[in-house]
Amino acid sequence: MKPIEVSVIVPVFNCAAYLTDLMDSLCSQSGVSWEMIAVNDGSTDDSLVILQEIAATDTRLVIINQSNQGVAAARNSALAQARGHWVAFVDADDWLAPDTLQTWVQQANRLNVDLLIGNGFRFRIDPHAQHAKQAPLHTTKGCTKDLLYHHPPGQVISGRQWIIHSVKQDEWLHYVWLQFVRRDLIVNNQLAFIHDMVHEDILWTTDLALVAQRIGFCATPFYGYRINPLSITHSHSAQSLYNRANSYVDIIKGLLDRATTTGDDPLLRKALLRHANRESGHFLGLMRKKIASSPEHTELARRFIRLGLRSALFLGATNISDFWRALRCSLTISYYAVANIRATQ
Repeated sequence: MKPIEVSVIVPVFNCAAYLTDLMDSLCSQSGVSWEMIAVNDGSTDDSLVILQEIAATDTRLVIINQSNQGVAAARNSALAQARGHWVAFVDADDWLAPDTLQTWVQQANRLNVDLLIGNGFRFRIDPHAQHAKQAPLHTTKGCTKDLLYHHPPGQVISGRQWIIHSVKQDEWLHYVWLQFVRRDLIVNNQLAFIHDMVHEDILWTTDLALVAQRIGFCATPFYGYRINPLSITHSHSAQSLYNRANSYVDIIKGLLDRATTTGDDPLLRKALLRHANRESGHFLGLMRKKIASSPEHTELARRFIRLGLRSALFLGATNISDFWRALRCSLTISYYAVANIRATQ
């Protein structure tokens, strides 16, 4: 039996409408041996039925069925059973262009990397049509819908260099589905996604970069990312918005904590501090525009203060924009920390 080269990890929650398209795109992958580990995370639609029908005719599909625990837990469950030399992460409503896996394997092996960063494009309905429209490589930003522009194709750099470069270019994108990772890097460093955290790929990517010695880049946009209004990050429910804001508190703290473990590396430390500063902008946006409940504002603001995050944001300010972001966040947090008290007096 030929060794499995790639384990494709797919968390599935109520994606019945898209699974056949995804599986068709996987079956178009030639020249490489792969397995797909699909984790049905408590779907209430026909996702599990569709997966079982596909698995009955294609033994490359492995199904894990579990109660709803979130995308982080689903990915961790799949990682525990993965057998491939490489690991790819794919969302259940997305799409892979033909020969994606073969190209990534060939480039990763040729460059002898721990991690290959791919490229992708966004689509709404037809990934084939959008993929055909992609502009030639290295065109100007306005001429293409590629997800990455400033990453250095053809070069091999360390994880440390990647963090510093990406933060400097303001393109520190945590798209786990563009990461093609050597599985033993994950296993040997005991990397895992943090449960019950929205945007969990931010800290995952940071931890991955901190242990990767060699990172390469594939500039060709193979991965099709579906703009799905039903996804968690597009939800405007009060609970979803609160969960996102609360997760950003943990993410900012996580980045600040990691900055303290960089040892005698001021450039890496500064990059992580600046990254925390920038992530605070997303938290600020949720606090100022989307979360309507005053008690929730107060709870989040007090937690932010309790963890000592306000003053730490200024450590990551390297220009006026960064400083202004830290100041706005600090003032907003201070206001909401006592807003509910004032309202009840």
